[in-house]
Amino acid sequence: MKLVLAGGATIFVRMKTPVMILLLAVMMFGAPLWIRADESLWKKCTVSVTWKRRGDDATVTVTVKNGTKKTLTDPTVRVTFYDKDGKEVAADSKGYVATLRPGASKRMEARIWTSIPAEAASAKGAVDGGFFE
Repeated sequence: MKLVLAGGATIFVRMKTPVMILLLAVMMFGAPLWIRADESLWKKCTVSVTWKRRGDDATVTVTVKNGTKKTLTDPTVRVTFYDKDGKEVAADSKGYVATLRPGASKRMEARIWTSIPAEAASAKGAVDGGFFE
């Protein structure tokens, strides 16, 4: 059996037929879940963040828009808070169980974020994980 690896390397493997069939089935149906996207796809996904302070906590709402031509599955969104000078004061990532078709946008959730520093003045979000199919 001939396997072509990432980067173009080719290896030849001798296997029994049932093992080879199982391996091919896993590669055909599971491959989209194993492929991590390149940076250009992540940059096409935009995240809007709105937040409202309530004492030391904040209610944070995240909306993701898939600007690619591929389906985005289970995105991980990173939210970063900045002070008035643009210095990062807090950040966190969270994974969501969701599927966004090409061009679709979805409000992920409104969550309570605890212990937001008093100097936080703005927040930005970015997709930094997930799978494209």
